[in-house]
Amino acid sequence: MKNFYSIRTLLLALFVVSLGFFTSCGDDDENALAGGQVQLLSFGPTGAKHGEEIRFIGHNLDQVESVEMQGATVAKAQFIEQTSTLIRLTVPEEAMAGKVTLKLSTGDNIVSKTDLSFEVPITVTDVTAEARPGGTITITGTKLTWVDSVGFGNEIVKQFISQSATKIELQVPANAKTGNLIIYGGGENPTFLETEEELVITLPEVTSIAPASIRHNEVLTITGTNLDLVGQVNFPGGGQVTTFESQSATSITLKVPTTATNGAPTLIAKGSLVEVKPTQTVSIILPVISNITTVRHTQNTTITGTDLDKIKEITFPGDFTVAKANFVSQSATQIVVAVPAMAKPGALKFKTMHDFTVTSATNNFNVLLPSVSSYAPELVAPNGTLTINGTNLDLIQDITFGGMTTKVSAFLNKTATRLQVTVPTAAQTGMPKFTLASGYVVEGPKLTVIMPTVSSITPAPVSPRAYMTINGANLNLVKSVKFTGGAEVTTFLTQSESQIILLVPTGAQTGKLTLTTQTNVVVVPDVEAEIVGVTPLPAIAYALFADERHANWGDWSFGGTRVWDATDVARMGTKSAKMTYISTGQYGAIRFHATTPISTAAYSEFTFSVYGGSGTNDKNLNVVFNEAYSSPAKVVKVVEGKWTTYTFPISELGDIATVSDFLLQSATDWPGDIYLDHIGFR
Repeated sequence: MKNFYSIRTLLLALFVVSLGFFTSCGDDDENALAGGQVQLLSFGPTGAKHGEEIRFIGHNLDQVESVEMQGATVAKAQFIEQTSTLIRLTVPEEAMAGKVTLKLSTGDNIVSKTDLSFEVPITVTDVTAEARPGGTITITGTKLTWVDSVGFGNEIVKQFISQSATKIELQVPANAKTGNLIIYGGGENPTFLETEEELVITLPEVTSIAPASIRHNEVLTITGTNLDLVGQVNFPGGGQVTTFESQSATSITLKVPTTATNGAPTLIAKGSLVEVKPTQTVSIILPVISNITTVRHTQNTTITGTDLDKIKEITFPGDFTVAKANFVSQSATQIVVAVPAMAKPGALKFKTMHDFTVTSATNNFNVLLPSVSSYAPELVAPNGTLTINGTNLDLIQDITFGGMTTKVSAFLNKTATRLQVTVPTAAQTGMPKFTLASGYVVEGPKLTVIMPTVSSITPAPVSPRAYMTINGANLNLVKSVKFTGGAEVTTFLTQSESQIILLVPTGAQTGKLTLTTQTNVVVVPDVEAEIVGVTPLPAIAYALFADERHANWGDWSFGGTRVWDATDVARMGTKSAKMTYISTGQYGAIRFHATTPISTAAYSEFTFSVYGGSGTNDKNLNVVFNEAYSSPAKVVKVVEGKWTTYTFPISELGDIATVSDFLLQSATDWPGDIYLDHIGFR
């Protein structure tokens, strides 16, 4: 065994002991000594070893019959020397640390006020090799009565079952772990020693686990040795069991936690919390899915497998959960359940009765959905008929075409393999979205919607009655071209997918073209046609008419008929105001009358454009404000077959600081058609 290690040294103690209370060396003390009273002044040396000499110094010590130490008594006959002031004796081997008592011939006792201690060389010759927590171990050696305590790691044992000079028996703490023991000794210079060999603390040992495959909450049996030392069993997956169905030294039965997964359980020893992991493993039996039938939304699918009766709910992709109470049927090998209306293809999740989740990793769920194999034609024009070929197309309730939010639900024809629909005029190239009756949306392949586009117009500028070339793409879809000003062409010199050549009509003006397709879709390209002799007019700040009559100005015309949205010709935009004068003696006029008169303070000019119809050349029009018929502000001439724009400073138009009425009157009651456009102040 290992040698002692000194942990502290006690100083030599001097003691003064008497039968009475010793307070001074006055007359009373001297009288007491003169009267033969025994007095102990000191003893030592403190820390003497057993078998060594120790001395007691005092007065009247010749009256001492014996000296009693803890564990041993030395009689007067065994003193080495005794006088009235000194006693010398040898320390017995049995002596222990503690108070010293002087036994007097009078029968009285004198007890030391301090302890007598020794320097004791403890030795250990043997220690029990292995023990269970709570079991008894034996330590043998010499001077073991001087052992104060025994350390098991952090656990210190001070209470022994038995203790003698050569043997100590004590109980192993519940928290003890395998390791060296520390022996703590007493005496004048307390020592400790560490055992050279470890004390092996017996641990549980597993010999078998049955059954090897088990379901959650079923009873598992663990057999082995020292299993009564187990305080807890931990399963992979986080399940912990501290309450067992039964427990003995050779067997533990317990219920498998509902969170347990495959693997070896870990046994935790009581007290020490030492982990014991056996080589035996446990396999958790869970529901296994072997097949899932493919059906449509809301139809019943059949799930086959094993242990399916342990399933309490199914979650379909898209997070749609169906509880056990809503299953159509359920057995250990089959579940029949209706597919939720919005379920997606993917893996099903099953929750067992014990809230353990299983995912169908290898047998993913599929639902019958529309599938598009082709479009006919591959390139489709707006308002054209599109044929969609594929499977399960009868499930489609409506279609959302690219570039649109409005759904198309009116079909020309619909079967499981073919669907025909008119492409909306606003449709654009993109992925059509098919919505099922269940609300589920399936995206189809890209559909290309073709529209006429214009890349250039030549020559620029071009004269009326000359040929103009429109270049672009999908121009074979165009059935008419309308120019700014209203002139329209429906007959082309040549037309192809990339080009249209046409004769520029009289009345065509510079501006954007309006293309109308064979399916009556209107397209207005950004490229403008530049027409010789006809230039765009400056903008007007307040328009009485610009493509339409201003809402503040009512139609108070007389002596003819009006068309306020004529498209025959237009100076700007696409519409003009047409007046047909009738020679009836009324001196007809196209008349604008304001609901609320306007101030002209913010304007400097008044302008309008007039186009003469057949037979109107050189006819006069009176320009009249605020019903001043007898004094027209101006008289202008009509030019047949041509737009003429008149612009006058407000200062030349008389007193029109406020205007409530404006008209253009046939000056000589002549009949005929005129067109007006771009009327207003600026």
